[in-house]
Amino acid sequence: MPELADSPAATYAVCSVPISAVDASEAARRIVRDAVEARACQVHLCNAFTLSLVDQDDDLRTALLEADLNLADGVPVALLGRRHGMKGPVRGSELVGKVATMGSGRLRHYLYGGKDGIAQEMAGRLQHHVPGLQVVGTESPPFTPITDEHVGGLVRRVEESRANILWIGLGTPRQDYLVRRLADRLSMPIVPVGAAFDFWAGSIKEAPRVVQGTGLEWLYRLAVEPRRLWRRYLLGNPRFLLSAWRHRG
Repeated sequence: MPELADSPAATYAVCSVPISAVDASEAARRIVRDAVEARACQVHLCNAFTLSLVDQDDDLRTALLEADLNLADGVPVALLGRRHGMKGPVRGSELVGKVATMGSGRLRHYLYGGKDGIAQEMAGRLQHHVPGLQVVGTESPPFTPITDEHVGGLVRRVEESRANILWIGLGTPRQDYLVRRLADRLSMPIVPVGAAFDFWAGSIKEAPRVVQGTGLEWLYRLAVEPRRLWRRYLLGNPRFLLSAWRHRG
């Protein structure tokens, strides 16, 4: 497997947050390398909604500014990095698949997120996609505030499982807060991928391939889950554009 150079990738700022100008394959190679070498790595997938929140959420802003790897999750965020070499967005489900394939035989995955049974179903489908894939833990946590006791228990279970990569699917910004709280306690990549848990489990269908990468995937998701996502897109998208304009430079 080709390795990434040790020098950091170029970054560009969106809403004052540094985004790494890497595609899904480059991001996956970095994550696999850090997992194999037991390096802590805070990863965030930054879509328009995530970045629309940073001006009003100091905890989220701090989490993103402290991250090792902020990835452009969505066409609008990726387009803003074109002059820095950004080729396309990094979709969470695609990243999971690439890391699973590149790290086959070397990675031990822990899945934390989704509704009851989603993490287990995701594990099964990943193992079908990559025969021999090691999933050493699955949890579908209750949707309650995450206390220090919860965090301590999760750290203990992940360490006991001997996982070397932790995937989180709690939704933004909740999953991003958790990455930061875990970062100094686990020497591994911690990667929040939100809806990728549902996509891999098959509980929600992804947008058709003809729509992916067009910048219109949000319309498909809004049509599929209007009650849950209308605020995210109809309010979040304009807020993102205003924030990106305000922080341009």
